[in-house]
Amino acid sequence: MQEKLQLLEQLKATNFDGLDCRLWVVKKNSRDGQNTYRTLYAAIDGLDVDLKNTLKYFFCGNERSIEPINVLSEYQALTADVDEDRALVDGRGDTDFSTIIEKIEEGADNDPIEDIRQFNNAWALVFEFSGANNKFYAFSKVKGGWNLKSTRTVKNWVFNEGQFKKVEAENIFSFRNAIDFVAYGDDVFIRDKANYELGLNIREGLEAKRDVLADAFAQHGIVACVDELKVAIGTNKTLLRRLVAIEETRYFEDQEFIEDMKSAIGEHAFDLPENENGQFIIDENNVDLFLKLVNDKRFISLIKKQMVDADVVEVVE
Repeated sequence: MQEKLQLLEQLKATNFDGLDCRLWVVKKNSRDGQNTYRTLYAAIDGLDVDLKNTLKYFFCGNERSIEPINVLSEYQALTADVDEDRALVDGRGDTDFSTIIEKIEEGADNDPIEDIRQFNNAWALVFEFSGANNKFYAFSKVKGGWNLKSTRTVKNWVFNEGQFKKVEAENIFSFRNAIDFVAYGDDVFIRDKANYELGLNIREGLEAKRDVLADAFAQHGIVACVDELKVAIGTNKTLLRRLVAIEETRYFEDQEFIEDMKSAIGEHAFDLPENENGQFIIDENNVDLFLKLVNDKRFISLIKKQMVDADVVEVVE
């Protein structure tokens, strides 16, 4: 992580005013669980300064409302929500963002936007910043999908000199003055974890890891039936996160840990039965408990002596 922090300081020192900026509109199509993307180039006039400042604020903060990034943490399935001065770091190739950037890099092969109706059902905006051997791709999720029809019900008034005045405005497109995450090189810096996961097909990646880790449990003789484990987890995002978090610790590979886990189950009479071979019998009723225990996420509180579950913990030094 030290290398990432050094990179962060380099990025903060970027001459943002010297960057060139391009705007891309991303449209998404999902079929049979697979996503495909179109990227359309939109010319911008007079937006450069605002967009460059938004990128600068992403890294460096501003005096009014945004803290600079001072702390970085590796993105994980059960990472805690992002603090005001903390960002998460992930690999660009771990999500669909890599595919979107590849489409953007086709350049002139992408269609330009020439009619505002082409913004209909826009899924996300990507701001491409380049200059002095630097290239940033900044992602901003379009909330709810933008549609021209919805703008026709909105009237624009300004209050000036003690009275309201109607403003005649056509072809207005409103978007959030915020960046959710930025790709630079092979890294993605994340300040909005929810939009990062919402936008980039995280569930599909979790499902792929589900099958790999479930098979690993079977290879270590921990579960009675790997197919029943996969079915019990299914596509439930919370369970998928808990399973993938196990990949980080891999406690299940330690036989002594498994024996201690079985002792705790017996001591507290948890409903997690074993077969004659000492393998856990998993179903939809106990899979959540199994995933918590096998990743050591159930505790007795120090003060109240209550049993609690905690997906995200920090070790006290």
